[in-house]
Amino acid sequence: MDMVLIVLGVLGLGAIVISAYVFAVAARNYVSAEQMQQRAHHRNAAAGKRWATRSGTDRRSGAVVQFPLEIDGQVIPEDRRKGADRRLAA
Repeated sequence: MDMVLIVLGVLGLGAIVISAYVFAVAARNYVSAEQMQQRAHHRNAAAGKRWATRSGTDRRSGAVVQFPLEIDGQVIPEDRRKGADRRLAA
């Protein structure tokens, strides 16, 4: 019985070590800022996109939106964002 418990303990510790290694490798490859920047650059370059520098007013300088508004068959009765800073919810 003691031998079975020792074997299970060794296998359990081995599983913990292997899972910690897999987590560390995944974190290094997928979460690091350098990797994310390289992926974004390659993705944008492959798609032919370039970053567009915009000020805070560029997105709101388009046509005036009238409510009620219909988008993809959904009717939006009123703007939920009221106030000077439209990024904040009411």
